Amino acid sequence: MDMPSLGPAHDALKAFVGDWTGTEELAASPWAPASTARADCAYRLALNGFALLQDYRQRREDGTEFLGHNVFTADPRTGETLWYGFDSYGFPPESPARGGWDGGTLVLAKETARGVARHRLTPDGDTLTHEIDVRLGEDDEFSPFLRARYTRENG
Repeated sequence: MDMPSLGPAHDALKAFVGDWTGTEELAASPWAPASTARADCAYRLALNGFALLQDYRQRREDGTEFLGHNVFTADPRTGETLWYGFDSYGFPPESPARGGWDGGTLVLAKETARGVARHRLTPDGDTLTHEIDVRLGEDDEFSPFLRARYTRENG
């Protein structure tokens, strides 16, 4: 059996390494009302470059917090980027979000029993934007869920 090797998908994830802070605009969802939030994201390479770990802390206007621990890696069979997310809502990851790069944007999609989420993460120097659109339940169309802009503090 051939062991996986680092490839372009792993290399591209290096653009996220660092500590980021910024603001988020969130639409209403079944889990929380619409709000503005501050968030911090810390990205670190791990496992000899085979994984990128992210620790995430969101603080909403009403004082509530949402926490996440995320693992990004690459599927050695397909080269796709995979994102396994664990969070303080407590839903375990049934499967990873999957996708790849479209120019300078990492585009990932995740389907669960609750719906489908499409993520677009764009690192551009010391600026990172993250956009999430969702299709929940029986909805036919995607709706904006999160619009975020972060600035790299160090890394």
